[in-house]
Order: sequence, then C-alpha cells, then structure tokens
Amino acid sequence: MISDEDKNKVRDATDLVALVQETVELKPRGNTDLWGCCPFHGEKTPSFHVIPATQVWHCFGCGEGGDAFTYVMKREGLSFPESIRYLADRAGIELEEDRSFKRSGTKRNRLIEVCEETSEFYHTLLMRGKDARGREYCKGRELDADTCRKYRLGFAPGHGMLVRHLGSKGFTPQEMIDANVAFRSRNGGLVDRFFDRVMFPIMDEQGRCIAFGGRALDKEKTNAKYLNSSETPIFHKGKNLYGFNWAKDHIVARNEVIVVEGYISAMSCWKAGIENIVAVLGTALTEAHVKTLTRFTKKIIYMFDGDAAGQKAARRAIQFIEKDDIDLRCVILPDGQDPDDFVRANGGDKLRELLDNSIPLMDFVFGKLEEESDISTPGGRAKAMKSALELIYPLRASYMIDGYYMQIADRLGLDVEMIRSNAGKVFREVQQREETNRRREQERERAQAERERVAADGGGVRGTRGERPSPGASHAPVRGVQPSAPAGPAVPAGDYPPYDEPFYDEVPYDYAPSFDVPHEGRGAGGEGFAPAASAGDDLGLAVLTDLERRQLMCERELLTMLTTYPDSFRPFAERITEVEWVDARNETIAWAVLATPEGTGAAEVMAAARAVCPEAAELVSAGMISSTSKHPTETNIGFLLDTLELYTARRRMKAAQGRLRSDSSLGSDERRALAIQATQDAARIRELERAVEGIADPFRQ
Repeated sequence: MISDEDKNKVRDATDLVALVQETVELKPRGNTDLWGCCPFHGEKTPSFHVIPATQVWHCFGCGEGGDAFTYVMKREGLSFPESIRYLADRAGIELEEDRSFKRSGTKRNRLIEVCEETSEFYHTLLMRGKDARGREYCKGRELDADTCRKYRLGFAPGHGMLVRHLGSKGFTPQEMIDANVAFRSRNGGLVDRFFDRVMFPIMDEQGRCIAFGGRALDKEKTNAKYLNSSETPIFHKGKNLYGFNWAKDHIVARNEVIVVEGYISAMSCWKAGIENIVAVLGTALTEAHVKTLTRFTKKIIYMFDGDAAGQKAARRAIQFIEKDDIDLRCVILPDGQDPDDFVRANGGDKLRELLDNSIPLMDFVFGKLEEESDISTPGGRAKAMKSALELIYPLRASYMIDGYYMQIADRLGLDVEMIRSNAGKVFREVQQREETNRRREQERERAQAERERVAADGGGVRGTRGERPSPGASHAPVRGVQPSAPAGPAVPAGDYPPYDEPFYDEVPYDYAPSFDVPHEGRGAGGEGFAPAASAGDDLGLAVLTDLERRQLMCERELLTMLTTYPDSFRPFAERITEVEWVDARNETIAWAVLATPEGTGAAEVMAAARAVCPEAAELVSAGMISSTSKHPTETNIGFLLDTLELYTARRRMKAAQGRLRSDSSLGSDERRALAIQATQDAARIRELERAVEGIADPFRQ
C-alpha cells in the first residue's frame, strides 16, 4: 500500500491551480479565490472555485469538492490509490510502496504490467528482431523509426514467444489470459493471442499500455485483417481512445479535438502537425468518448472517411449533439479517402484547411439526405423526410425538437406542420425496430453463452467473429492465432451489431383533387376551393406542400388547354421553360405537344403525349377552366402562365429563405446571391399577383 509519507509528498508537489487549469479557465474574484465553470456538470455561469492558499476546490452548482486527489478521481475516473499514482507520475515522484505490493499488486495493476511488458517485447522485435516483415510494412505505410518509437509499435511473431517471455518475467498464465494477450488451447497449453501482426499498443490516459490492435501481415493465414483486444477489466473500446494520452495537452491548447477512425490515420495526422488527434477503437463515437473529450474541450471535429461507413458513423453521432453544450462538427474527406490517404496525397496544410472549414454535424447529415434522395420529386422527399426523422429520433425529447423540424422543412421545401405530423409515426417505427433488435441481441447473447458452456465442456470453441476450427483440424487458426496453436475456450466471442438499416420503398405521388387561386389560401374575392386534406396518415400521401398542390392542379389545367389549343401556346414556349414543374410527367407531356408541327390535330397531339407518358390521358383530362371560364382562351392561357410563374417564384423564394435560415454552411457570397434572388422573386411575385387578381372568377363558378 502507499504510505502516508508518499501521499503527503505527492500532495505537496501538486499545484491544484495548475492541475485544474489544464482543463478549466480560472479567473480571480475577490482577494484569494479563483473561479471558473465546473468541469463536472454543464453550466454557463461559473460556480466552481479554487482556493490556492488551502489547495482545495468546491462547486456550488453540483456540490462536489475536495483536494487534488479528489479532483483527479472525479476528472479521470480513478480510485484513490490510482489518483495518487497519477499525480506522482505527473510530478515525477517515485513511490516507495512496500514489498508485498511490489510482489503481487492489485489485479488491475498486474494486468497493466502484463500489457506494458508485452508492448516492450513486441516493440523490441519490430525494431531489432531478425524477422523484418514488420519493418517492411511500416516502411510501406511511411511510418518512420521516430513514429514507431513514439507510438511503441511492435511485431508479434506468435509461436509461443510472448508466453515464454512473460513467464520468464514472473507473470502467471491466468494474468496473461485476463490481459487478453494469450489463451488456452484445447489441450490446455498457453498460446499467444497475436501472431504475424504489426502491433499497435493502446494506452490509457496516463500513457500505460492496456490493450492492443494487430494488423495481419499474411491475410491468407487469418480471417481478420485487424484483430483487437477484447474487453478486459482495464480496457473498454467504448470508453478508451487511441492516442488520447499524447493529444490531451494539444486538445487544451487548441480548444478542439479531431476524432478519426483508425490507428494509422491518427499517426499520419500527428506526423503532419495535427497533434490534437485521437481515434476511436473499432466502434462509433460513444457517450463515454464524448464525456471524456468534453472535459478538455467543447469542440469536437469528427473526421470521417469519405465512404458509406464514415457517413453512417456521422449519423450515429447525432445523438450527442446536445451533450454538455458540445459543438459537434464534421469533415468528410473527398473521393472516399481516409485521413492517411489524404495527408500523404495533399499534406497537413490542406487537411488543416478542411478542418478549419468544418461544418455542424446536423448540417452535414441533412445535406447527405438531400443528395441521396431526389427531393425534386414527392417520392424522393418522402424518403428524405423519413430518413431525417429517423436521424433525430434520439433527440425526440429535446426542447429544440421544433427547431429540428423547421430545419428539415426548410431543406426539403416542406411545411413544418407536415414534418411534425409525420414525426410520431416514424418515431414509433424506430422504437419498434430498436425493440426487435434488442430481442435479437438477447437471443444472440443466450446462444453465445450456450456455445461457451459447450466449449468449456470440451465441445469446441468459436472464434471472436464466428471463426471456428476446421473439422478434424487440431491447429486451425482462431482469430489470428498461429496455425500451430490449437483453438481453446478462452477466446471470447465477438460483438454482432444489430441490423439497423431501414429499407425504403419509393413512395407514390399524392395528387390533390382541388385547385385554388394564386393567393395563399384564398381567392381574389375571399373564396375559392380549399386544398385537399391529406389522404390519411400514410407518409407517402403527405409530401406535397400547399403551394405544390395548388401548382400541380394548375399544371393539369395547363395540359388540358395545351392539348386542346396547342397552336395558341406556341408563342409562349420561352415562358414555359421557366416553370419549375411539380410533376416531371407534366413537363414531358407539355414539351411533346409543343414539339408537334403547327396545325397538328388533337388526335395526333394526344398520340404524341401518350408516346412519352402512358398516363397522359388521365393527366390532361383533369382541367375545368375551359368549361367554367367566361374569359377568352387567350386570357385563360395568360392567366395559367402567370399563375404557374407565380407559384414557381413563391416556391423558389421559400427555398431561399429556408436555406438562409437553416444552412449555416453557406458562405457569404452564397448568402448574398440567395438574398438577391429572394428580393427579385418578391418583386416579381407582387407583379404577378396584380396580373392575376381580376381573372380568378372562373374558378369560383
């Protein structure tokens, strides 16, 4: 155990103010106290104070307080003895623990010692061993000797070399198994867990090795390109971050952290001068990761690979967007590159430019939904709306949920009430899917427990990702174990993430069987046909805005007159090109008709329409203006063209206003162009409203 003398020595060597200022900005208030925002609960008004004279701290917000030891215990999640060792390492003090502790130690410390010794052994074999394959791999990935030394990279030859080495250092077989660097074969012998792999030691925040990642050199001998340590008492992949021990000070200095996926990506960024860099360990960003990082900064830039997996990880990170006033941003690398590819091709300065121009995560994921779905069609918007609502499902209880509804509405050009009315249905579907996935996971866990029970009884064992020894083979590889080593029951089972990818059917159009005059919700005289109500709760029947429903019926009126009087419309072909059609089929029919020669009869016109659209007969027969209007045909044509342009201008202006309101990634030039366009559209809208004001009478007959 640690003596009282050592405790006092560490306490006296620790400046609490300097310790706290590593992560908290302190400002003087009064004669002696220093104040700042508490690092243990979110707050904007400082209630956390430090008294330098007595070396104590207290937060009046959450009630926590104590000395340097309690502060480190709270901040680092350590036990009391661990906090003493942490501060001793920080102060460069060597603790004189008694002999009994040195011989046995705690189980946690013994496992760390196993990993530390394993790391040193592997590192020596990489740097000076006879087998040069590990060095050749590092050379091919441009990992020079300094990088290998800094990150303590190693080489695992397998063949029992590690087991023999650790045994010579006094470690027991059970300690090697518990540290997950070895396992027992079927015949009871102890076997190296890693073989023929370049090794990446994983450190805790204090820089002590707690786990490993191994990259296979010969993929023919193993089913796994990368093999990582399983969960142990000292390692949790959902909590630990690769490189965090080196990055902490740089994170504080820059007040931001860059998160990547992959060991080599983190190392490449570090070599390029980006030192506030960490990597997740084979998992998406977790709440524990966010909690760890926000102790040091509120700005997290998630740098995803430019592939589908990276984009999926970005969407999963949405759930943390409201944690502790976090500023969660992202950068997506072009052309499917990962950070290592990008740095090697473009250099660190170019990468820093991308990081400096990172965008809010919410903007990115909503923008990707627009790219993945054709939001110019109602079906595409229905798909994008459902996807967007599924994304914000984790935020459904947020007080900002209406703001997210507005953001979705602005981006998709829909009414916010439409988003809100469909949210409940989508949220219920997601909840049901999660419950199904939980049941499946429970079934998998029960099945895995049964497999492990059978294995413990001598019935064989499966590898961590479902790899099993070949029938009749006593030396088949199990998750990276050398072929000469029989499989054994100590190999843990891997994680099987639940299937959570939704499948979307294309959603049909919803054509409202009504038409109204151009003014929003009213006719020229205050009456008019109201737009049709949504046809039930089905998502696919609620993707047209009120403006689009009105324009859609106007398009049908235009088609009816166009097929009846094609020659009368030919002088207005240029105006028709300016229309932004709601239904692309209507546009196709219109141009097919206008492409016929002048003087073409009605039968030939309809044949041309049917040739490009099988539903032409239904679409061109819905208009009633010819039979209800008292105005001449030329007046009705002008009215329809003015009305379509009016709806187009209104929709364009609404879209511009929505982007200006919700898209924070817009540059100043883009904002200026949108503002100018919206102003021009507003002026044109006023002209068109005056033009159609007195011609709407036919629609009220």
